[in-house]
Amino acid sequence: MKPFFSIIMPLYNCEGTLQQALDSINCQAFKNYELVLVDGGSNDDTQYIISNLKKTGKVGIQFISEPDKGIYDAMNKGIDMASGQWLYFMGGDDTFNSSAVLDQVYQAIQNEPADLIYGNVTGATSKTKYTDDTIDKVLSRGIHHQGIFYKRGIFNYTGKYNIKFKVAADYHLTLKVFCNPVFKTKYIHLDIACFGEAGLSSSTYDYRFFSYHYKFLSTHKALGNINDKATCLQQSIYCCLWLAKEKQSITFAWFNILYYITGLNGLSIPFRFKTFLRMMYWSMKKIR
Repeated sequence: MKPFFSIIMPLYNCEGTLQQALDSINCQAFKNYELVLVDGGSNDDTQYIISNLKKTGKVGIQFISEPDKGIYDAMNKGIDMASGQWLYFMGGDDTFNSSAVLDQVYQAIQNEPADLIYGNVTGATSKTKYTDDTIDKVLSRGIHHQGIFYKRGIFNYTGKYNIKFKVAADYHLTLKVFCNPVFKTKYIHLDIACFGEAGLSSSTYDYRFFSYHYKFLSTHKALGNINDKATCLQQSIYCCLWLAKEKQSITFAWFNILYYITGLNGLSIPFRFKTFLRMMYWSMKKIR
């Protein structure tokens, strides 16, 4: 029988936190799940911890260890390996909030079918709680992937994670779901997990994705669902200019900036002209 949940864990040198993450999974009252462990070739005791878990034989485990192209490449491998009806992504420094989480999510799915179900998460260090209970919050700032359960069939439509987005590929994929009327999403007022705040997403901004953020919402006719369209547009323009200045993804940034300065979005003509000149300047200026 196929497991109901596949818990996919992209791992790399996380010996200091992995056991705690695994313990929070092993103590779940709901047992119909498998672990899909995708290691990027750790050189610490990560693999040793996994080998000890496999010896217990208490849970179905799929495991590979090989170099990858980053966390989203590892998560994509996990999608291919997973056999569960629902997929959940957890890092080696994340933990479930309680032993009842999987059971409560399972009950919520049975009570009201959905394609994506999500709840609250808390930063393990800052103790900041994220409650993305409105469509405006989801589209404007995104949801931490530790709070989301995906029905497997979603990925047949959205595709897998775009590894060109180094930090926000999970947000990009989630937006594809929320902006597609084919899918039903459901928020539940449940504290799902505590997420580790030492990872890349907590310390790095994905300028490439956010240069595209406003354009994505516009082309998917979702701008009407956010409260502050002006700020979203300004942030995307700033990110385009930053990419040009840093000589990163310049072609991609130009496609986005041209969309903004030629579109029907309320920008004044002087601002459009000034933005075009600034984009030209940063694109042509050499980095010292």
